[in-house]
Amino acid sequence: MIRVFFALLLTVASFSLFYQPIEAAPISGSFTVDLVFAPNCVNQFNALEVRLPCTKVSDTIMKFEADLVVHLRVSGLEVGSSTVFTFEGLEFQALHIASVIGALTVRDTFIFAPSVTEIEFVRTNETLSLRYCINLSAPGDMTPPFVDCPTPDETLYFLMEDVGIYHPAHQNLILATIYDGAGMLNVPLMFRKKIVELSLNIAGLTLSTRALFANIGSVTTPSYSAGLVLALEGQTISGILIRAETWIGTRQGLECFAECKPFEVYRVGKVLSPANFTIQEEKIFIRNLVLGSFILAMRAEFQFFTQPGSSTPTPGLSFFQIDWRTRPIFPLNLSFANELRLGSDLNPHYDLLQVFWKFGDFSVTTSWIFYISSMNMWEGQLAEFIATFDPPGVTITQHLILCTEIYFVGYCAGGVFQHNTYISAAAGNITFSGKAKFIGFFGFSELWIDAGFKVGAVDFIFSTVLKLDYLAVVRVSTAIHF
Repeated sequence: MIRVFFALLLTVASFSLFYQPIEAAPISGSFTVDLVFAPNCVNQFNALEVRLPCTKVSDTIMKFEADLVVHLRVSGLEVGSSTVFTFEGLEFQALHIASVIGALTVRDTFIFAPSVTEIEFVRTNETLSLRYCINLSAPGDMTPPFVDCPTPDETLYFLMEDVGIYHPAHQNLILATIYDGAGMLNVPLMFRKKIVELSLNIAGLTLSTRALFANIGSVTTPSYSAGLVLALEGQTISGILIRAETWIGTRQGLECFAECKPFEVYRVGKVLSPANFTIQEEKIFIRNLVLGSFILAMRAEFQFFTQPGSSTPTPGLSFFQIDWRTRPIFPLNLSFANELRLGSDLNPHYDLLQVFWKFGDFSVTTSWIFYISSMNMWEGQLAEFIATFDPPGVTITQHLILCTEIYFVGYCAGGVFQHNTYISAAAGNITFSGKAKFIGFFGFSELWIDAGFKVGAVDFIFSTVLKLDYLAVVRVSTAIHF
């Protein structure tokens, strides 16, 4: 009840800003309302679970959400507020303060939420692909449906990242039902995180400090942890960018709050227990290294902790990546890019070679994957083929994901794992985008539709995901910008 009352009070106070004269204060922001519907054959506690067949006449589950973002800028000081409301009232509140004092930039963030989820970055053993795992969650337990560290969790990664597996509206619904079913949204709001970032620019060098303070306990028994990320970045006369990071009491990962929607995710690292306030990781980045027609970048990661069961169980070098790309080669207008991943022993695990070609409104991207097969030999496979036609006002894309052995797809027929067709168009204040996904070349899987209409400062958006056997989700959204 307190959360509902606080939510109503904050809403009234926030909307009163709209009626102040513009000259009174430089205020900007947005207010967005989302309604998401799904059939009742979708499990109300976990939208990943579907009971088929869905009935022709069906009840629905509905998710309501309202997001309020407000920014106030006065004399070099920026104050912001990000708020999420649901049927239960106030679900998430973040306060932001930023200021620039000469060469010093200061940013401070306070986060209040009913729950916190600590997610660590891990890599798969075969290809060193980035994945997520649950390190800690409070007050509920998120494993299952997700998995504990250090086991890589593809489902969690795909739900958190927009990589084309789930429509954003479907992602939002799945995460909301899972977190609600685990009791992560039912407790009162409490202080969960404070992020302090200091950045100082001196003689071309940027010194930065990120201090993280988190409460991973409960309302009655708080538990505080802290961590530091120290960074030094500079640029040489030739334009090479070099950055070094030291992670103390924290590791690469993210912390999300409440139902872990994008609005509630902070990608600044995850804290550890006070007993682990030691150097955990070191990272070195080198970018914009030009050698002839090649532009190179390198990334080296070192860990100073033991994690049995991971791709790098012992301290030392944990990951090394080399990227290079070329400038367009004329008159063919070809360009190349490559990503090579090496493990702790500096043996290569994965190589991605991409070729880009553009002619007028037509462009093509092809991707080859090279990896170590079960016979301990390098194999190469054409992995993806993307063709785009982009005349004024319309974009049409054909995306073929091809079979690339057991490491990448578990089932494949006819040489094509998945075929996607994208169409997007804009005419005046109307926008439209659609995506049709096929298993194999012609086996229909699902259809995404997003349509938008803008009237002045108001946006209206309609989204739906149609599966082969049922309508997965419908979202109606309205956003007011001020």
